[in-house]
Amino acid sequence: MVLISPLKPYIPINPKEFCTKPYDVISKKEELELKKNSNSLIHLILPDGEGDEIYQNAAITYNNFKENRIIEREEKPSIFIYRQESVDFSHQGIIMGVALQDYEDGNIVKHENTREKPLKDRTNHIVASNVTAGLVWTVFQLDNEINALIETIKKKDPKFDFNKYGYRHILWQETDLKVIQELKELFKNKKIYIADGHHRAASAAEYRKKKLKEFAVNEDFKAPWQYLLCYVASDNQIRILSYNRVIRRLSLEQKDFLKKLEKDFKVIPIEQAFNPKKKNEISICLKGNWYKLNVKNKKFKTKPESLDVSILQKLILEPILGISDPRSDENIFFVGGIQDPKEMEKYVIEKGNDLLINLYPVDIKDLELIADEGEIMPPKSTYFSPKLLSGLLLHDLRS
Repeated sequence: MVLISPLKPYIPINPKEFCTKPYDVISKKEELELKKNSNSLIHLILPDGEGDEIYQNAAITYNNFKENRIIEREEKPSIFIYRQESVDFSHQGIIMGVALQDYEDGNIVKHENTREKPLKDRTNHIVASNVTAGLVWTVFQLDNEINALIETIKKKDPKFDFNKYGYRHILWQETDLKVIQELKELFKNKKIYIADGHHRAASAAEYRKKKLKEFAVNEDFKAPWQYLLCYVASDNQIRILSYNRVIRRLSLEQKDFLKKLEKDFKVIPIEQAFNPKKKNEISICLKGNWYKLNVKNKKFKTKPESLDVSILQKLILEPILGISDPRSDENIFFVGGIQDPKEMEKYVIEKGNDLLINLYPVDIKDLELIADEGEIMPPKSTYFSPKLLSGLLLHDLRS
């Protein structure tokens, strides 16, 4: 069961000016540029300061946004339909609250572990500011009734309609309690799967735990802090791109590296940059030369072991390159969201790294199956695109 709820969020007066990408995909250069605008969400999600001052500044910024009417409270309980459109891809989903008790009960299903440092940062941020501005991107398995209801809500005039970051962003608001109740009934026997935003979800869960200790009971189930700010989309509305790896320096000669690969892969030289065409096919750019790697043994004990990111770790990164923990090893970094292999190879040809590893994207059905089995995917397995805007709605956790 998933319990959903309408929200009474704060909404920006000028969303095009206010909204940004999620905090964790904003480069330092872009952050500094955004901070030239005092009305940008950036001052809340990536505040200036050192140590605890950062989180205090987040709280100050949030209060300033309200006092200066950069954002205004929506007094009617509402759900929202959010759609992103471009020439090559469009998708849509519902923005609403989902009970954090469902997160604890496993009905909001995870597929990645959180890391201590970013979780602590986001927990400190949410505890100090008492607001969430970033959406946790979740999916439900295709349901025609829910999708039909979404289309009905879209017949209204949109609340927002603007262009930013190469996409058209459209937001519809639904306040009819009968429609919201219908949606509640449709979701009550469902699970939803976290696609993107594991740390945002976990920090909201930590905030709730603090509140439960504070009140010592779980009676106030209507309190805003009981609900996670979610974007919930059908799993046929998802685009997952590859999350590729770049190795700064090989620890062995090129010919020796290729020789070691032949133990577990059929290694085929390719004359030009290319993307893998199927699962268990990996493409690499090794010092400017491209090769196709076809996995020889495809008898896997578990679904997670069949993922290309798992094969890469088990057969290449650890045994050949000595990278046991890709999250902490400084010889590897991750590149997500790029689809053109000619752009990818610049990391080797122009930027001086030794090796690019280009992976086939994970299928959403594999993600759901792994999550259902209680398994965990390796870090940086999926890159969901396009990224959802932060700041369309601000979910105040106090009232």
